[in-house]
Amino acid sequence: MTDKIVIWNRLAALLPEPEAQHVRDAWDIGEQEAGLSMLIAGLLDHRVRLSETDRAQISVVSEIWGERENLAGRLLQCGGDGRPAAVELLDPDDVVLDAAELGAEGDLAQLLLVPWIECTRCGRTLMRGHTLEHWGDLSYLASHYLIVSPDDESIEREFSDESKQAAFDALLDDCPHRADA
Repeated sequence: MTDKIVIWNRLAALLPEPEAQHVRDAWDIGEQEAGLSMLIAGLLDHRVRLSETDRAQISVVSEIWGERENLAGRLLQCGGDGRPAAVELLDPDDVVLDAAELGAEGDLAQLLLVPWIECTRCGRTLMRGHTLEHWGDLSYLASHYLIVSPDDESIEREFSDESKQAAFDALLDDCPHRADA
């Protein structure tokens, strides 16, 4: 399992000092939501070029702390480094898949899946699984995270709402086209 503080400090290190220290301090005092906002503001202010893997990792950490939706637009404004990467953060759009059409059963069959992060090596996609609220919108928070086959025809792995980082790690590490696989 990946250590959350190690990831946090690695992301903070993308910023010059003293902004990096402010982000680290936010963790220390339990203000992760503010720290994420400071991180993305600093990345934009300093025009830091992000790898797509770092951009996706920031999105995962934002999802863990319930801030992904608030920060997604600004995160996508951060410049990329132009290098090939194992994953790509997908731009939120109107693409929604019905989990039942992918063979999901039971409670999973009720979910609507929103593409989130794609493995550029094999084409599998990490999706956020949402319920449909009675007023017609998707639930604010995802209840499951699913890795879907490249052809969007089947669910390969399922993760609970508490396993966001594990789902991202599995997308990266379980790729059949991984360089060291």
